[in-house]
Amino acid sequence: MTETKQILRLYGPQISTYGRIAAITALECGIDFEVVPTATNSPEQLARHPFGKAPSAEIDGLQLYETAAICQYVDDRFNASALQGATLQERAYNVQWLSVANSYLFPISEFGLVLPRLVVPLMGGVAREDLIKAALPQIYHVLKVLSARLEHSPYFAGSAFLQSDVFLYVMIRAVQLTPEGVVMLQHFPRLAEWLSRIQTRAAVRATEWAIE
Repeated sequence: MTETKQILRLYGPQISTYGRIAAITALECGIDFEVVPTATNSPEQLARHPFGKAPSAEIDGLQLYETAAICQYVDDRFNASALQGATLQERAYNVQWLSVANSYLFPISEFGLVLPRLVVPLMGGVAREDLIKAALPQIYHVLKVLSARLEHSPYFAGSAFLQSDVFLYVMIRAVQLTPEGVVMLQHFPRLAEWLSRIQTRAAVRATEWAIE
């Protein structure tokens, strides 16, 4: 009897930074994903995620929220934890760079550039140029730190593609979709080369946004 392939069910917008991170992780771990379009802060999402964020998820009968927890469960359950590193050093660096993505890159790039430059105009609004101008030096600094790391290893935790690369790829790719991001990345060829390598992965190609 053939076992039914597992599906990670994700609740959130069709275009979502963290939703795409979870989707890429599912495919890298050998399982499928499904996005159930659900608005953030809607009653439906608040029933699944007490803070109304995206994504929330269902897998193995579990309801989970927070992308790091979703991804760790999927990697542990279906992929022998391979996206978390094979050595203590890789595992530590993986957490370090994943934390850099969540704590430093995402807040400033998402709210200071990606939303005002890409999302607001798509929704009929006008970009806040003052927000973008204020955010660019901070984004540049984070990209500089990330690029410097790639002078020493092909991936952020070392020689292997790990979860931190997934988080950082999706966030930096969103920056790259803006005119300002294109200009900034011209200053960081190592980072641009890493982006190009990650972009060839099947899981990344399969989860491309409609705006790419």
